[in-house]
Amino acid sequence: MSFEQSRLRSDMIGTQVITRSTGRRLGVVSQLWVDIDRGGGEGGEVVALGLRDNILSKVVSGPEQIMLLSSIRQIGDVILVDDDSVIEDDISVGNYTNLVKSEVITESGEGLGRVRGFKFDVVSGKLQSIVIAAMGLPQIPDQVISSYELPVEEIVSTGPDRIIVFEGSEESSNKSALVY
Repeated sequence: MSFEQSRLRSDMIGTQVITRSTGRRLGVVSQLWVDIDRGGGEGGEVVALGLRDNILSKVVSGPEQIMLLSSIRQIGDVILVDDDSVIEDDISVGNYTNLVKSEVITESGEGLGRVRGFKFDVVSGKLQSIVIAAMGLPQIPDQVISSYELPVEEIVSTGPDRIIVFEGSEESSNKSALVY
């Protein structure tokens, strides 16, 4: 594989997936699926990608197609995979989460916001950090909303809709975009 190993979720969404063997377009990435039980309790791992005909087809098309993260061979302007066989018919994403909009609270119950995105290692799938903001809506441009990046080492525990972080972790967070 040849590509930068760390990627933000937002960098992957909307990227076309193309086969190396035939040049066929399989779709665009519409979702990243995370197994929160993997990774030794440190936020989990991205295990699969959801593909749709286009980024807006969630409303008008059938179910998304699922592809394992390990099927990726190269990432650039597009994602390259070996061939059509990367589409998995027998994978259920019911046990996975996309993390977006999950509530982030401290051990004492103080609300810090909601997950807006995350950074992960494309080869291993391991989450490296979560990006939180007052609203977990990735559709709002970064320039309009204040967000914070917390390393996964700050995570105490995770659940399907909630992430608990160490007390005081918000003070050591990496503040990114500012509200204009």
